[in-house]
Amino acid sequence: MFEWKGFAKFWLWFCLIVNALMIIVCALGLVGALATGTGLAIMALCTIAEIAMVVGLSILLFKKKKVGFYIVAATAVLNIILNAISGQLVKGIASAVISLVILFFAIKSNWDDME
Repeated sequence: MFEWKGFAKFWLWFCLIVNALMIIVCALGLVGALATGTGLAIMALCTIAEIAMVVGLSILLFKKKKVGFYIVAATAVLNIILNAISGQLVKGIASAVISLVILFFAIKSNWDDME
């Protein structure tokens, strides 16, 4: 089995760490939403989406399976929807699409080697 090298390894680790930190941010937002009673559903979905993103990135990084990329892509679509509901559609599209495109080009040379 191959090993991630160069930019692909950096980008996978970077995304994993940033999204793991975002779980904490979303969880704190969820606690705030519970306290105020507003935005509870969006914060719950945000937290679930970040957990799914970390799972997808972990599968991609450690198991080297294509399903990890598909989970990341589905989570990016969910994030776009959540940002649209929050009134931040342009930010949501930009961050999700740019990150996903960078990820794809980083791993594309190993795509055929993945399960």
